[in-house]
Amino acid sequence: MKKQDWKFMQVFGDKASSDNVSDEDIISAVQFDRSGRVLGLGDRAGRLIIFEVPQSKKRDKAEYQYLTELQSHTREFDFLKSTDIEEKINQVQWLRSQGKNMYVLTTNDKTVKLWKISEKNVTKVIKQSGKDLAMPKLQVVESGLIPSVRKVFPNLHNYHINSLTASNNEEFVLTSDDLKVYLWSVEQPSKAFVAVDLKPENLDELSEVITSSTFHPTLDNQFLYTTSKGIIKLCDMRKSGICDNTAITMSETEDPAKKNFFTEIVTSISDACFSRNGKYIFSRDFLTVKVWDIAMTNKPVATVQVFEPLKSKLCDLYENECIFDKFSIQSSLDSNSFITGNFNSTFHIANVIHNMN
Repeated sequence: MKKQDWKFMQVFGDKASSDNVSDEDIISAVQFDRSGRVLGLGDRAGRLIIFEVPQSKKRDKAEYQYLTELQSHTREFDFLKSTDIEEKINQVQWLRSQGKNMYVLTTNDKTVKLWKISEKNVTKVIKQSGKDLAMPKLQVVESGLIPSVRKVFPNLHNYHINSLTASNNEEFVLTSDDLKVYLWSVEQPSKAFVAVDLKPENLDELSEVITSSTFHPTLDNQFLYTTSKGIIKLCDMRKSGICDNTAITMSETEDPAKKNFFTEIVTSISDACFSRNGKYIFSRDFLTVKVWDIAMTNKPVATVQVFEPLKSKLCDLYENECIFDKFSIQSSLDSNSFITGNFNSTFHIANVIHNMN
């Protein structure tokens, strides 16, 4: 399998060194739109910064240029729970553009917002000199982008939102926290339907939490969610609205002889995604990326070792808490490759599907 390492800095702005970066400037979410020409960056200060590739440029050679930014979330106080709600953006999800209007979903720990970014022209009346009966003309003197909030979803999550995704037809939004997966209507977000509920009657009996969720890329009635036990649940809402007991379970059986103190920590899935064609699932845990064929759910069809040298250093990683770090994963457009994060400001790209065929 071909693997590539890339170096990058996870910060917005012209900073020569990450040592000089303030905490609020650190990027917390990244998302391209469907065309790949528009890039949205969310940061810890609650801002959404948008870049684009000019239409005249070729995508393989062009640089992303600053377009606009908006203040998506601000710090709030939850009076019912007596806790602060940070402004940090956890997830960004682009919707299809309509004409010259762009639409994007953003969320912090508790609240999802739908933003519309529209183009606005400033005009002035120009009188034509030398013509007594000439009609005045309007001339555009300035143009810009105006953001406006179209929808604010109610704060129903009792725990921090870890995932935000839209269905392919963009009529529904899926969000998840540690114990629940909610299904929302984009047009009427005042209420939400609970699609998954892992909360036991007695919280002392809680054995796993939800770590991520996402819609199927083409089928609006299917989604997946992952858990801290290294389990993927593939849900079909045509079978049941509440998917706790009807979902297909995908997990790899651990050899009991190889289990140790760190097994449950490193096998917890931090993120998962469908391939763009919907045939495969890429799941990321601490040490590996597993590739699953939806048509063969009993075991992964491939396992890519991401942190092989760290297997001997798990004690050190546990002491400095790096073993609890979470890494995201995304599929390439051709569904053959995935991209996922790494330590030391690097990320991995691996071509796995093409090599299996």
